[in-house]
Amino acid sequence: MNFTNTTTAPASRSAECGLCATDRGPRTAEQGPRTPKVIGRSPFVISPAFSLIEILVTVALLSFIILGLFAVFNQTQRAFRSSMTQTDVLEAGRAANDLLARDLEQLTPSGAVLPIPPGRLAMYGISVTTTGANFYAQMIKDAPVVQSLPGGSQFRTNFLEDVFILTRDSQNWIGTGYCVRTQDVSGRLWLPEIQPGQLGVGSLYRYTATLPVTYNNPFNISDAQNGLRVDPANLCSNFLWACQPGSVLISNRVCDGVIHFHLRSFATNGFPIISENGLFRIPIFRPDAFTFPMTLSRYSAVRQATVIPNSAYPDAISGCWFWSNSVPAAVELEFGILEPRSYARYNSIPVPAARLAYLQRDDVTTRVALFRQRVAIRNVDPLAFQ
Repeated sequence: MNFTNTTTAPASRSAECGLCATDRGPRTAEQGPRTPKVIGRSPFVISPAFSLIEILVTVALLSFIILGLFAVFNQTQRAFRSSMTQTDVLEAGRAANDLLARDLEQLTPSGAVLPIPPGRLAMYGISVTTTGANFYAQMIKDAPVVQSLPGGSQFRTNFLEDVFILTRDSQNWIGTGYCVRTQDVSGRLWLPEIQPGQLGVGSLYRYTATLPVTYNNPFNISDAQNGLRVDPANLCSNFLWACQPGSVLISNRVCDGVIHFHLRSFATNGFPIISENGLFRIPIFRPDAFTFPMTLSRYSAVRQATVIPNSAYPDAISGCWFWSNSVPAAVELEFGILEPRSYARYNSIPVPAARLAYLQRDDVTTRVALFRQRVAIRNVDPLAFQ
């Protein structure tokens, strides 16, 4: 007879009923009745969870973290936008500076002598009858914008002027002019004034016209003037007319936000061309570093040139005029551009006094990109400086 199943069955049934193995077997009277032990979790044990205070602390910490990340992201975006704005301003400034430098480098003396009607020059303070201009620069006679430089008590004065440059290719005279103006909706150009008598910010415009080097009448081959040299004097006088307020003759805009545009002329020995104490129209320059004081008898004069004396401007000159075989030996170009966002903000201010106050703020002063370059003139005639 096989007793295996009879011995193991109670034990298995006891295990299935949840009874402990130590409770098997016969029990004595002292041990008392058999008490089964239940194996499992008590229904009265509470599961662990977050309290309201813990949740609030967690939310506060996450809020601080999000705010910190947002501040870092916002600062990064501002730095990126600032760098992009600065890049755009530098690109525009370099392009305009290179364009001016190429024109100045090719400045050519015409050698022509043809009087210009004095009435055309009276508005610029030139009352003498001169010849056609090879190089011409004239300050706009309004009060310039003066900006305080940050970190000190120094100031920067922003000048604006009109410039004419005569060049030549193989068969043509090329007259190129630059002026800073503002344009209305009808395309007319006006002085960049905040109010009458006070300069502001404008756009740089470029004027170009050509004349043949020699006269040729294709409709009359027997014309007595055929083959004669053409005087390019009208190129400069036409530029002066095109710069008049309300003109629509110039439409080539180079760049916007120009707050400073000034050119200085230099002699062959590297010294600047100046006016004697702002009194005479004869341009002079120092012959060496030791000659002083600045008098006409001790300084050297520039031939075939005249200046408009004014002690309120650099080198005591508010304008200069070179004709015949005379051109500067070098020209120093100074160019200042206001950032596009600041220029847009400036144009949106309707009150003139508020506009001027905005340009004179310290933070706006730092948003002006300045360029300076000295350009040597290849076609200079040294005889004009002897």
